[in-house]
Amino acid sequence: MPGFQLHDKLLDLPLFQGMSNADLSVIIGQTKFGFHKFQGGKTVIKEYDACDTLFFLMKGSLTVETYADDHGYRLIEEVHAPAVLQPELMFGLHQYYNRTYSARTECQFITLDKNEVMRLLDEFIIFRLNFLNILSTQCQKLSRRLWRTPPASLSLRIAEFIRSRCLLPTGGKTLYIKMTRLADELNDSRLDISRALNTMQSSNLLELHRGRVHIPALEHLPR
Repeated sequence: MPGFQLHDKLLDLPLFQGMSNADLSVIIGQTKFGFHKFQGGKTVIKEYDACDTLFFLMKGSLTVETYADDHGYRLIEEVHAPAVLQPELMFGLHQYYNRTYSARTECQFITLDKNEVMRLLDEFIIFRLNFLNILSTQCQKLSRRLWRTPPASLSLRIAEFIRSRCLLPTGGKTLYIKMTRLADELNDSRLDISRALNTMQSSNLLELHRGRVHIPALEHLPR
């Protein structure tokens, strides 16, 4: 990838935004970037893969699959370029990916191994601040989640159950779960869950299928 193209691509990424042209030129000249392409349908990252490389999605879209700890249900959503895949997992207690990423369309990536990331964090304050802002934003959102007012209705509880398990707050989502499991998760009866889901379907908020709930646009679910 020619230097001027890489310069423009990096500016699309949150970790490099706000950097001067001089800093970007130094980074491009001194950093070992990886360049990868995946055809549609290919797995890019598997759940439990070590997070020792940062993946920047520069072109295309990914299917993201997340499982419950016991693999009793799963959620599928999409991520579109440009995006960085879970940089918060590179450090801390569990340094492995907790989702499976597959190419939905042809995807192009820029990658940085952990040693390069640590060097950029050490040498470039804007890169360091951008990284810290990503981590801080996630921590602040998570720290307030348990203090929110509980949902007043079963439909709101279902919406929050789905929303809280999503990587992104917008777009289409598909939840693969049995009605009995969803009832157990929400501590309610299967009949009440079925009624609430059918009411939401009649309002065009979701689509019910056997063992599957599709949400066309998460941002349209009630709050």
